[in-house]
This record gives sequence, C-alpha cells and structure tokens, in this order.
Amino acid sequence: MDIKVKEEYLRRAIKLHEKYPVVDAHLDLAGEILLRHQSGEKDVIKNHYMEHFKTAGINLIVSSVYVEDQNLACGWENALAQIGALKKEVQSLDDVELILSKADLEQTVEQNKTGILLYMEGLDCIGQDIDKLNELYDLGVRGAALTWSRPNALAVGCCKATRRIQMPGRITEAGQKAVKRMEELSMFLDVSHLNDEGYEQLLGLAERPFIATHSGSRHVYESYRNMTDEQMAALAGQGGIMGVNGCKFIAGSEKGNHLEMLCRHVEYEAEKIGAEHVGFGFDLCDSYGRARAALKGVEAAEPEDCLLNHGQIPIITAALLQRGMKEQEAVRIIGVNFIDYFKNFLI
Repeated sequence: MDIKVKEEYLRRAIKLHEKYPVVDAHLDLAGEILLRHQSGEKDVIKNHYMEHFKTAGINLIVSSVYVEDQNLACGWENALAQIGALKKEVQSLDDVELILSKADLEQTVEQNKTGILLYMEGLDCIGQDIDKLNELYDLGVRGAALTWSRPNALAVGCCKATRRIQMPGRITEAGQKAVKRMEELSMFLDVSHLNDEGYEQLLGLAERPFIATHSGSRHVYESYRNMTDEQMAALAGQGGIMGVNGCKFIAGSEKGNHLEMLCRHVEYEAEKIGAEHVGFGFDLCDSYGRARAALKGVEAAEPEDCLLNHGQIPIITAALLQRGMKEQEAVRIIGVNFIDYFKNFLI
C-alpha cells in the first residue's frame, strides 16, 4: 500500500509551492522537443508541460541534452539540433526563460516564471575535443556530466538502472582536462551517471562543488544509479546537492509504492547529509518515451515514472510533511537548495 496523503497536508504543500521556488534538476526536455518536432508537433512545452509546471509552481527545469545510442555517430549534430529545438520553443513563450546567468535566474524566480537551464547528459558528442566545451557554453549550455551509462572518451558510466553490474574504469586524461575546462567556464558538473571508480577519482580532481542531479540513496534501494552513504557524504562535504530520482527502477518502487519510496530516499538523505544537500531531480522519462515511440510508429513502453507528471510534485511535499518533515526543510528540498547552488555557480 502506498501513502494516502491527507487534504490538510496537501493544502500546506501547495502553499509552500506557491511561496517558494521549485526545481526539477533533471528532465530530458530538449531531446523530447526534437523528437516531437520531427513528428510534426509544435508548441511542445506549452501543450505537454506548462499546465503541470504551473500546478507545481516550478521556477527551474534543468534540461538535459541526451544523445541516444543510435545517434552517437552524429552526436554533435544531434546535440546541436536538440539545443536549437528547445531555444526555438522558449523564444515563443512569454513565461519561460532560458537561463544563461545568475541575473537571469534571479529575475526568473522574482517574476515567478519558469526558467530552463541547459546541460549535457554525457559528453560523448565532443570526443576528446575539449574546445567543444567552449562552443557548448557559447550556445547556452551551463553544465555537463562526463558520461551517461556507457563509456566514452572521457569516463565510464555506471550500469543502466535495470542492471546491477559494477562498471570499472577511470576518468581518462581527456576527461580530467574536461573537468578543468568546465570549472574554468563555470559549468557545473553532474555525477549521476558516473561509475564508482570514476567518482572516487573525481574527489581528487574537482576544485568546485559538483552535484548529482538525479540519483537516490543506495542504502534505501540497491542500484548503481544511486549513491552510497560514503559518496553522499563526500558530495555534501564539498557543497553538492543530490536530486531524488523518480524512475521506479531507481527509486525501487516496482510494486507501485512510488510515494513511499520517494519519501524514504528524501528522508534518509536528509538524515545522513542534511536537508540542505537534498533536492528533486525526477528524470521523468515516460513522455519522452511516448514521443520516441510515436516517431517510430510503435507502442510506447510500460511506464517507468513514479509520477504521472510534474503537477503531482506537491503530493510528495505533502507526504513528507505528513510523515513529520519540518516546513523549513521541505522548502529547501523542493527548490531553494538547487536555486542557491546555481546562483553561486552561474556568472
């Protein structure tokens, strides 16, 4: 049985979402927009997301640029197409802004709009050409993960969410140069898909705080996409934040106890490393999957997300309050932590 949220707690949660910033630190939005454009759709953000963003009071979406396996041969071109497709949509919307600077973020939050921050979910598309990071920055990209759940010229990713295999391998010399260049450009680094060996190595490389945009606790659910207690402590110790993942294979809610498992991850993380290092990074992929299936003319896969859409995020906040979390902790988790982090990183 999953948690049954009482109406009084839902009302309290909605008020918090109306008063304070709300962030989802990981959504494959750019890729989905491109897929839907290729199918002939227009106004993807408006038609598929804006209503839910407004319901949840979302002020910031961190959109990944994720190159699928079949597109790796033309990865650079695919990444540029995703960036262009997202920018085109943002330009047509009055209440959505592309976040390029600290001032952009502050103004977006102040005006209660929705900002979109672009980052690369894996740098396969640059190969070993570190100068391409400068090109990405000039295009509006403000962060990156070295790798997705696969090896590339820079690092090795952990195994995919549905598998339990330790993936050995170190950050390469080119990967180390990429970390240094990202820090010089003030691009944030995401470690959610990095393998364990690479993570340990990164602790001696990184000089600026890195984050895990969409990872949970490995103690709560055994998955290499989640972080060990030691990894969580190291992340918090250098000023990072981890965003709880809303995929059922990562949250551990294959039995349908989605709300319970999401709460368990958040609560355990807050207990171990402090609520100031925890946030939301739901990685909601079902809409992306439907877009991909529609383009290929096939049936969409079975749902993987713990939430139907972003409009359900206040229910998680309500459940956390109902289970005893203090409002000041919930406020930080729903968005203040990530807003503060990006304000300190963006220039």
